[in-house]
Amino acid sequence: MRVLVSTWPAHGHLLPLLPLIRAAQQAGHDVVVASGAEGVTEARRRGLTTWDIGPSRTESDAAFRSRVPDLGAVPPERRMATVIGGMFGAAAFERAASLVPRAEEWKPDLVVHPITELAGAVAAARTGARHAVHGLGPLPAEAWDWFGARLGDLSSQWEVPDLPVTILDIPYLDNCPPALQADAVRAFRNRRPLRPTSGEVLPGERLPWNVDELPYDRSLHLTLGTLFFGATDVFQTALAGLRDLPVNVLVTAGPGSDPDRFGPQPSNVRIADFAPHALLLPQCAGLVTQGGASTIVAALCHGLPHLILPQGADQFANSATAVEAGVALVVPPADLSVETVAHTATELLEDTALTRRARVVQAEINGMPAAEDVLQTLLDTPR
Repeated sequence: MRVLVSTWPAHGHLLPLLPLIRAAQQAGHDVVVASGAEGVTEARRRGLTTWDIGPSRTESDAAFRSRVPDLGAVPPERRMATVIGGMFGAAAFERAASLVPRAEEWKPDLVVHPITELAGAVAAARTGARHAVHGLGPLPAEAWDWFGARLGDLSSQWEVPDLPVTILDIPYLDNCPPALQADAVRAFRNRRPLRPTSGEVLPGERLPWNVDELPYDRSLHLTLGTLFFGATDVFQTALAGLRDLPVNVLVTAGPGSDPDRFGPQPSNVRIADFAPHALLLPQCAGLVTQGGASTIVAALCHGLPHLILPQGADQFANSATAVEAGVALVVPPADLSVETVAHTATELLEDTALTRRARVVQAEINGMPAAEDVLQTLLDTPR
């Protein structure tokens, strides 16, 4: 069978889809990943067949900034809807113009896309393919109100006017463990649990550091993910708060970015642009991150607690969810300082209840259905 996976062009949106993609390949199905430039580059690096259906993440970001030059002027209660509608929603119209004709020609049997990618939903409706929406971990219960807000206009443009209603009854692959959030993206009525992973290790892939050479027994992973890594001031503050603690600090500065921008560091700090979580997280005692949904779930796949420094998008909601689940501590932007990071990171390492709770969630993840089983249920569903 033919499986089309359409996704927003970012590591954090593609990587959660990999278990299902690999399950489809191992079952002998033809798989195509459709994305913008950054997603295509990462998918090709992993040996996947791709369609470049643009716009790129960089182009989408630039277009949004031209339309909304001062996000701070938007009322706080409207910022999330403004960002998602103005970036993800707007890009879906351009992406659909490229994706839908190719999908109609290729005739996929199954279309899978995360909730952030509306063009994939239109491609499924236009081709009559089986259709599944893929979760991205702990997202606000009302997230579909934001991500699906432009689907009505997009569906009308492509003459599939029933899609905004019917999509809520197609399978929603929920890769958020219930112990973390039982109602992630609540709108979907046909929810199917799917075991998440922390990613995969490619042949020959290794960590960029030799952890045996590090001075301390415990390590923390510091990252601002694949979208917010340009916040150098936040990175510098967090790094200054961590590097004098008796712990190794393993930093990923962002895909393709310059690790040297942080200047000389002590022997307990190692910085690279990227490292696969599947190799890195087993070496760590905890994480200090921006609180992206996929990163939180990746940490819990290894039973690791979090110190979250939320910056924007869904990260404030994600951090509140993780705190409520007992697996994280949070330093909001207004409280961010070298001293606060140092104090809270110390608490993260010393509060054993956080790690115990994270391991409870890890056990729940291990009991969720595997990708190959979920894939088979999708392919067994009548069109």
